[in-house]
This record gives sequence, C-alpha cells and structure tokens, in this order.
Amino acid sequence: MSRTNISILLSTALLGVLLWIVLSIVYDVANAPETPLPLPTKPEVVAFDPALPRIFSPAHLEKWLTQQGYPVELIATYRDWLILHGFHAGTPLVDFSGQPRAEDLYVDYDGATLLILAGQGDIAALHILAERSLETDPLAALEWFDQAVVNGSIYAMVRISDLLATLADPELANFVSDPVWQSALHTLQNTSPAPLERALAWAIAAVTFGGYAVLDQSLAQRIHSLSEPMEPSAINRACEIAQDYVLTTAAARRAQGSTLFSTQTPPLALSVSQPEAVIPCDIPVLPLISLAHCTPNIFVGPDTTLNTAWLCPETE
Repeated sequence: MSRTNISILLSTALLGVLLWIVLSIVYDVANAPETPLPLPTKPEVVAFDPALPRIFSPAHLEKWLTQQGYPVELIATYRDWLILHGFHAGTPLVDFSGQPRAEDLYVDYDGATLLILAGQGDIAALHILAERSLETDPLAALEWFDQAVVNGSIYAMVRISDLLATLADPELANFVSDPVWQSALHTLQNTSPAPLERALAWAIAAVTFGGYAVLDQSLAQRIHSLSEPMEPSAINRACEIAQDYVLTTAAARRAQGSTLFSTQTPPLALSVSQPEAVIPCDIPVLPLISLAHCTPNIFVGPDTTLNTAWLCPETE
C-alpha cells in the first residue's frame, strides 16, 4: 500500500471520529433537560442597612453615645464591669489603655507572694499563676483557672474553654517532649466527657454567668467553631455539662461565703447582633445577667460585623 493510500485512510478515520464526536454532542444537547445547569455563583455579599451606624473604634463609640444623648462615661463603667469579671484586655471598641492592671502590677511578684494573694481570692493573681503553670503543667493551669472561676472570673471560663479546645488536638502530642506535658495531654484527651465538649460547655457557662454583655464576636465565634462539627448528641451533652458547671460553681462560691455572682447589669453592654441565636442548646440557657430591660441598638462594627449596643439607663 502506497503512502498516499495510507494518508487517505488515516484522514478518513480521523474525519469519522470527528463526525462521531459532533453527533454525540448534538444528541446530548437535543436530549438535555429543559432546566439549565446551574452556573457558578459568587459568594453571597452581606448587605447592611445603610441607615445603621458604623462604629469601628472607641472614638466612634463615644461619638455615637453623644449623638444618642448619653454620657461617654458609660464606656468606662462597662470597662470596669468587664475588669470586675476578670477581663483584663481591651476590645476593638473598649479601650483599656491607661488603666492600671493587676496583671501588670504583679508581673514581678514571686510565687510565694502570688500564692498569698491567690489565697485571698485575688483573681489577677490566680490568672498569673495559671498562665505560669501552663508552661510546665497544663492540668495545674486548668486548676488555677478553675479557682479563678470560683472567685468570680468569667474570663477564666473563656480561657478554660480556649485551653481545652487547644489541648484536645491529638497532633499536639507529636510536638511535646516534656513527660509532664505528655502525661497531662494523655489524661485530658482520654477523659470523659471529651475535652471539646467540655470546651463548649465552659463557653456556654461563661454566657450563662455573664449574660450577653460578654458575648462578643470572639466568644460567639468560639462557640460556633466548637459546635459546628459536633453531632447533636455531643452538643446536648455539652449544654448539660454547662449547667453542671454553673451549679458546681454556685455551690463552691456559697461554701466560701460568696454570693453566686454579681447580677448587676452594666449601663452599656456590647454583644453580637443576635446573641440568643449563638447558643446551640435545645435546653433553655438563661443568663444570670439579663439585658431584657435594655434598649438594643444594632450597628455595624469592626470587620463589618453586626453587633448590638445595649443601653440600660436605669442601671446608671
């Protein structure tokens, strides 16, 4: 067979293949369903009411309060309320700078002095002892934070939640060589209830004790990230554990002659826009500090998030 004949045969075969492909496409189009295939969509863009105030900084918050006819001193009162409950760092809208912090004053104290202060119920000393213990023994750190909780620190509840969520990572043991740390991780990760359930429980307990006045974007995101991958049964267990933590803490405070927790409502409080929707529990979670009598004001806050400023003038 000559080269010319071979070329003709190859060309004929190629044309046959192309014709088959075209006919297949025509057939598929003719028999396609009437409903068009969905096109890729862009990520949903969240649109805010343009009438909502934009409050992105402490200065913006002061200006907004003045426009509403409220004194800017409400911010300082809210800051003091947060400090009373153990929160020692500022927030994007509440500036703590210029305020003397016990943690800063105690930073050079030796262990013996801190132990004396901790024995007197000083939550700042308990926080420092917890953070220092974390370097060598996470179980000891959790115990110190637990003592801070009993002495009134809602911040310590949030910190326990954060630590348990971190220590629950099974990969963490691969980066730890200290035998005390390894033993602590083994104990934590093999204790029932599971550490992630306990982490969620402590976060919910913090909202129970502090109310929506402590439910900022950070805590709301912590609750969401912990609960989202959980099975409903695990979430329900965490909600029940949170109730146990509340009752246990209340009993411990009564045993040492303290009141349950301060139920004083701050005259100003900041939270996420729909705080009641953050709690993933089927059982009721009733905050001890209620903002039901306060006026909610929705605003667009830092990172274009929706938040609520609660104004409670009768508590001024």
